[in-house]
Amino acid sequence: NWGGYNLLVKLNQRNPAVRDYICDVIRFWVREFDVDGIRLDAADVLDFEFMKALRRTADEVKNDFWLMGEVIHGDYSRWANENTLHSVTNYALHKALYSGHNDHNYFEIAHTVNRTRDMVPDHIRLYNFVDNHDVERINTKLMNKAHYMPVHILLYTLPGIPSVYYGSEFGIEGRKELYSDDSLRPCIDLQEHADDYEKNPCTGLIASLGRIHCQWSQELVYGDYRQLCLTNQQYAFARGSLIVAVNNSDGEAWINVETGGQGTYVGLLSGRRLDCSSGRLNFSLPGCSGDIFAPEAQLAGREVNEASGDAVVSATIGITAADVPREASDAPAQGMMAEMCQEAEKAAGASRGQAAP
Repeated sequence: NWGGYNLLVKLNQRNPAVRDYICDVIRFWVREFDVDGIRLDAADVLDFEFMKALRRTADEVKNDFWLMGEVIHGDYSRWANENTLHSVTNYALHKALYSGHNDHNYFEIAHTVNRTRDMVPDHIRLYNFVDNHDVERINTKLMNKAHYMPVHILLYTLPGIPSVYYGSEFGIEGRKELYSDDSLRPCIDLQEHADDYEKNPCTGLIASLGRIHCQWSQELVYGDYRQLCLTNQQYAFARGSLIVAVNNSDGEAWINVETGGQGTYVGLLSGRRLDCSSGRLNFSLPGCSGDIFAPEAQLAGREVNEASGDAVVSATIGITAADVPREASDAPAQGMMAEMCQEAEKAAGASRGQAAP
């Protein structure tokens, strides 16, 4: 049996006939249906030589064919590397994203990001998620539902491949009950959600983040990651030329970060404009929110949420467009926050072997 279940057959993955049969299955799905990849369930118990054979087949059938495996614990580089799988599930970040908000502890998330980046090289991108068919829905796990916004901003902007489990773009809930996963995998009538793009703030947020990730792929897929500010309740980092900031506290917070340049930055979610005249951005974030700031000079041909439309994404945190001002970065900062962010920059540089500014 497999995994203690008598109804599941345990195949001998080192048997050439078994290996060749499974490889032929991959060839069949590509030939008949032009699939682009395969997810391997419970990849952490698969034979490594078997996975190498799958990788050779993947490279044979398509240049960009993708093998992704379900792995929960361990050193992800054992499975995700040049010889076996292209990516694995990032359960470490999954746990950090919800508990880091429930506990108001962004140190857990930042530590997890650094740890997983040390595991695998930058060109291998882990599969990031906040819920799936095996775990409770993110809106069920979050103690404060308003954290839906900063959680998903991080999902879409931290290093890795963001994924949304069907239905969670509508903000539905799902809890493991009576040893059953049925409530995690409901049948959804899309007609009931026909207006969600315009009326459901969760759906509006996911749509905006998806568009941003597509239009800024050079930064969010290939851009380097640099931690800029870290406290229990505020977290800011750069991805290429973008600056991402989130706030898990219930109240407004001021953040002060280095940009490395001057000019005007625009909030891709809020439409806010921030002036950067001294190589630093100084701005406030409403409680349970976040934003992605881009240099205005790089906006050509890319969409930005209008400031007047902030309610689409801000309704999640109970504010309206009128509550989100367009402000200059020379507004008075809270000195302690600026000081803590500067210390975080120095610590981040030291941890990477870089000279602290």
